[in-house]
Amino acid sequence: MTGHVRAWLGWWAVCAGIWLMLVDRVPLAELLAGAGVAALGATAAVLVRRERQVVLRLRPGWALAALRPVASLVGDLVPLVRVLVTRGALRRDGGGRTVELPFAQVGEGRDETSYRVLTETLGSLGPNTIVVDVDRARGVLTAHQLDPTDDVAQRAMPLRGGAP
Repeated sequence: MTGHVRAWLGWWAVCAGIWLMLVDRVPLAELLAGAGVAALGATAAVLVRRERQVVLRLRPGWALAALRPVASLVGDLVPLVRVLVTRGALRRDGGGRTVELPFAQVGEGRDETSYRVLTETLGSLGPNTIVVDVDRARGVLTAHQLDPTDDVAQRAMPLRGGAP
């Protein structure tokens, strides 16, 4: 069995499972609709997979670094609500802040690309801090904070210290 067929079957199973969790019904019509939707999802996933340029390699130590950004999903709600109330409802002046931070992992290798992708993803996970760009030519990461904090580098680059 080729890699594409195995990937398609795997994605079909994942999509079908998600369908069943969402509809929570098993009449034949629902199962047939779910099988069709799962086939479309699996086909799309395999087409996207075929276009990838690098297979990402995640290091086990990076899993611990992911805990803080996951916690920021809830923790950043307080500053988000504060900004929505003060700037949105009360119409007070104020603004976010965009900063450029030195970022050395700009190479094309598998490890550096994996590090960069995970940094951008985890750095943008919480609603207060968004990684806008990694300028590989200049070696800088640009991040925006809705409600500026003193630890923008730690929030935008949660993998610091675990670089390849």
